[in-house]
Amino acid sequence: MNDKKLSFSGFFSIVLKRLWIVIIFTAVAVAASGYISYEVIEPTYESKVNIVVAGKQTKESPILTNHIDDSLKLVSTYQDILKSPYILKDAQNRLQKDGQNITFKEKDVSVSNTQDSQVIELRVEYTNATEAALIANAISTSFDQKVQHIMSLEDKNSKVLNKGTVNKEPVFPQPKLIMGITFVLALIFSMWLTFAIHRFKEQK
Repeated sequence: MNDKKLSFSGFFSIVLKRLWIVIIFTAVAVAASGYISYEVIEPTYESKVNIVVAGKQTKESPILTNHIDDSLKLVSTYQDILKSPYILKDAQNRLQKDGQNITFKEKDVSVSNTQDSQVIELRVEYTNATEAALIANAISTSFDQKVQHIMSLEDKNSKVLNKGTVNKEPVFPQPKLIMGITFVLALIFSMWLTFAIHRFKEQK
């Protein structure tokens, strides 16, 4: 058994002697992660719609600051309405009337907004990019058409800012990121493996 401390160059000298192990192990690991990411795991796609909320300015609250504060208070309520069974069911019926055989669940839909922002972001994650956009647009349309009645408003105080678009790049999994991480981990492990083999043979 050699008790001398191993230098950095000595370690890489050991690795280079069994470089084929490093290359093969890393290549197989990266290829396997790529295959699983592209062929095995069902991808999830995302489509987003932004909705702005603007509280009605009246003679009693003419100051802009009060107007914005009123709008911010409505944002939380409108987020709940967007994800309510009433709106989601109406959106589902809307899709079916348009001839789209798409069934989505509440978990496929999320809403959020940045602090002190009057803009609500509606996000749909689905296993088909085109259908994710269709769902997002159906929900935003249902909300746009129903919210005035739900809130008993004389005038509409929200506006859909954009249509949900088809994004062909999945949000999960991210094959390139997974393969990159796998490459680094496999490289480190295979180098450690070559060193372990060397030490084992040295101690025999």
